Amino acid sequence: MAETVQRILLLDGELSFRGSSLLTLRLARGLERRELDTALICTRVTELDNTLLHGVRLHEIPGYNLPIWGQIVLRTLCRDIKEQRPDIIHVQDPNLLPQGIRLARKLRRPLIVNISDQAEARALVLRQATPELKVVISVSESVQQQIPETAFMASIEKRVILPGVEVPHATKIDLPLDDDRPPVIGMAGPLEIEKGASFFLRACHRVVEAGHEIRIVIAGSGPEERSLRKLAASLQLSQRLTFVDGGVAMAGYLEAIDIYCLPSLQQGLGVVMLEAMALGRPVIASGVGGVMSVIEDNVHGLIVPPSDSRSLSDRILELLQDRDKARRIAATGQQMVRDRFNENRMLDEVIQVYREVHAARPITQESAPTTVRARQTAVD
Repeated sequence: MAETVQRILLLDGELSFRGSSLLTLRLARGLERRELDTALICTRVTELDNTLLHGVRLHEIPGYNLPIWGQIVLRTLCRDIKEQRPDIIHVQDPNLLPQGIRLARKLRRPLIVNISDQAEARALVLRQATPELKVVISVSESVQQQIPETAFMASIEKRVILPGVEVPHATKIDLPLDDDRPPVIGMAGPLEIEKGASFFLRACHRVVEAGHEIRIVIAGSGPEERSLRKLAASLQLSQRLTFVDGGVAMAGYLEAIDIYCLPSLQQGLGVVMLEAMALGRPVIASGVGGVMSVIEDNVHGLIVPPSDSRSLSDRILELLQDRDKARRIAATGQQMVRDRFNENRMLDEVIQVYREVHAARPITQESAPTTVRARQTAVD
């Protein structure tokens, strides 16, 4: 019988304020708590609250994802860990699959890759046999369905493991929509076109035009920030709107809002949405991708068509005008996240995949804790 899994190497690109990065960090922390020796390698960290890095053995290695320089970096990395190699290599960003395959071949270790959204799934095309790649993990059924059915993918196992988040005890959470202050409407994530922030701002403008005094918060940064600021100014929302970068404590931001909106045009599942629901915030989300597998309309949250600011504003008004309904939806959504999307369930399922993949490989004598020569960020 093969030895138990002890060491995991996670590979990711840039870690930033987006759901996939938050999920990677939660996985790394959770594996360490489960006493698996886990190292996370990324190219860089940008605009992330330092509390999200607590408990993570993080190594920044710039350039290992580049075509030519990356090969030199990977050779150095292989040399560093050859005698202290991981049991499993788990790629978190499928754009790094070529680097993961090279490492897996040189170290003779099994490889797993995570897929976070439909675009990543559609781009997952293998052009040759890749025996090192054992399992493709998708965050939702809708994402997995987008993986191309090719000859080289046929032999690779595909699984869906739903994301997991931490759900605090209900007594530690303040109810949303406190009567003592104006309601705060918020969204979060990378400011990219497909995240639908322009539709969110137009919806908020309609809410203000309906006579409601609100505050607006957008957490995140990205290429659309400048155009969103211009749009906010044209809608006369600038005095009501606050942009918050990812360096602000996420839990504090989510607790400060009253209604969380996910206006995405496409969405793998919505990790930050789950974080908001875990904190007892009512959610209004576009009915796209994996969102539909999470939210039942008028039960766990409210669903709107994508690219429809009128529908989004109507549903914001619905919650503002019926605060009991907002709080009821928030409580039901929180319980659903506790039941289906809790972190321990996610960790159990991921570790089970590790064990199955590890048990299926040939037994070797190689064993030692993983170390990496790189600039390290580690917060105990």
